[in-house]
Amino acid sequence: MISSRGLSRCTLKVLALTLLTVATGTAYGQRANEDAVAEALDAFGSTVGREAIGLYSANSARGFSPSVAGNLRIDGLYFDELNFGNALGAAVRGSSVHVGIAAQGYLMPAPTGVVDYQLRIPGNDLVTSVQIGDATYGVAYEETDVEIPVVHDVLSIGGDLGFGRNQSYDSAEHSEDWTGALIARWHPNDSLVITPFWSVANHLEFGEKPDVFIGDSGYPRYHLADPMGQPWTNLDASSSVFGATAHFAFDDSWLLSAGLFRALVFFPVQQIPFLINTNSLNQGEYTITAIPAASTGSTSGEVRLAKIINTTHLRHTFYLRVTGRDSSIESGPGDTKDIGPATITDVPQIPAPAFNPGVNTDVKAQQFTPGVAYGTLWPSVGQLTLGAQKVFYHRTVTTPGVAPESDSNTPWLYSAAAAAFPTHKLVFYSSYTRGFEEIGLAPINAANRNEPVPAQVTNQVDAGVRYQLLPKLQLVTGVFEINKPYFNLDRFNVYRLVGSTSNRGEEFSLTGDITDRLNIVSGIVVIDPKVRYQSGAIIGPTNQEAIGPIPSFMSTNVQYHPAAISGLILGATVQFTSSRYAVYPNINLPAATTLGADVHYKTQLFGKNATFFFQAYNLADTYGLTPNASGQLTAFDARRFELSLVVDL
Repeated sequence: MISSRGLSRCTLKVLALTLLTVATGTAYGQRANEDAVAEALDAFGSTVGREAIGLYSANSARGFSPSVAGNLRIDGLYFDELNFGNALGAAVRGSSVHVGIAAQGYLMPAPTGVVDYQLRIPGNDLVTSVQIGDATYGVAYEETDVEIPVVHDVLSIGGDLGFGRNQSYDSAEHSEDWTGALIARWHPNDSLVITPFWSVANHLEFGEKPDVFIGDSGYPRYHLADPMGQPWTNLDASSSVFGATAHFAFDDSWLLSAGLFRALVFFPVQQIPFLINTNSLNQGEYTITAIPAASTGSTSGEVRLAKIINTTHLRHTFYLRVTGRDSSIESGPGDTKDIGPATITDVPQIPAPAFNPGVNTDVKAQQFTPGVAYGTLWPSVGQLTLGAQKVFYHRTVTTPGVAPESDSNTPWLYSAAAAAFPTHKLVFYSSYTRGFEEIGLAPINAANRNEPVPAQVTNQVDAGVRYQLLPKLQLVTGVFEINKPYFNLDRFNVYRLVGSTSNRGEEFSLTGDITDRLNIVSGIVVIDPKVRYQSGAIIGPTNQEAIGPIPSFMSTNVQYHPAAISGLILGATVQFTSSRYAVYPNINLPAATTLGADVHYKTQLFGKNATFFFQAYNLADTYGLTPNASGQLTAFDARRFELSLVVDL
């Protein structure tokens, strides 16, 4: 049964009001028919609306993070998000992860993988889609999309407004989220399409819970909802993204594409509790750090010109491409107060101390990257993609009272990908990519917390095979190796370059229709993550298994469409996480398997398309922890249930 903290009375009232509103609607919509499993082309990661499936995501791919690496795109065009907030969410329909075979033919791939966001572009129909939901632990949300055709086939505008609350948020006692977006599609002729958009988000947290860091005396046991908050500690993050994409086709074989984006984030002064050196009894040392207010901004974009030449057997495409960004990130170590011993579920409740958060360091980065690429496709035979880029990168660190420090880098980047089609069922592929990627920010427990470190040259090689088992069922298996400079905390707790890391692995994807009524999206990744530390960087062995990447992970989604009930879809989810180190070589976390189930029912309400969703997560209430390299732990969600409704008005 759903717990007493489950379906709230207020959400049921909203449901009733929504059903009354449906009766007056006049147009056919689209959200009610969205289905992540049905739309997945592989098991390497995709999102559709609120559903996310597959092995990888914007935060995790082959043991690294595409988002942290700066490998994000909006409708294929380069975008720098700055790793803060979720401002883009209200403007996008979904995303896909491009790694392995999913990166074949993709322009200028990256070693850590590329995540491409698809804008929710308004069409030619008047549409209002309403989604409401309620879940265990006081979770409720509402989102409304509107699409308005102003001039048929020429101009359409769209908007989105959403609100969500969580009475037991993983980082705080309570959270609220407001999101909104405006987007337009201007298509004045057959050659030109311009899509401007503006998306905003405001995330509020009340009663911050401690960030838990492991010690050397075993690992704690808790779920995300368990930690106890400090009432006066809050967080407020306001973020926005605005910009536009444009595509202009001319002379039947030329395509000019461009995107320009501006991302902004502001944090007021915030207080972050920590529970450090946490042991197997859930005991640790409780501290609170006040961090100064900070602003972050980045302007980024891309201009791309493509020329297509078709011959008797081949299609050639030549590209000229320029990407750029200009970013500024503020960060400061803040002021820390030691409170004393505590446990995860029982922290001292104290009045707010007098903090002196101090001042920020400002890190400015400018990057300009011109490049050329060539792609050729020989249908039923193979394809080849080649690319070369020259990076011009400059970074300046300005700390109050200290002379600014600058560094520059101008590497050449190369990429090559090839695929062969020996039969209509079989594909062999291989690729090499040399990239220039961000490593990210210093973790929140570092002496130089939140400070960006310099971007680094990285590389990746992979190969594999895809085989069409059935007309609509395909198997992909591949191997990969990714090499990067390694940044982590040194023996003085400073986040800096301390060595090199290599992730070698294998991945498998089984995706499609087993029968007309049975669908599957299943993936497995196995990684051997290794770190070689510089001499003197840490105390301990210099050759270690990297903390963070999961050595083995499996995710399987299955859907069944019963013939007896039209519109009914029964689903099941299984995820397996192997054992992994939290502290090498002393603390190894046990393997964990989580089970989920869901029911989708597509129907008509007052003549309008509607879908009811019931989802159950972690049915066995499996306990598990995910560690990262800095020692921070993230617990698995406890058993929870969610009920939602999408109606197209």
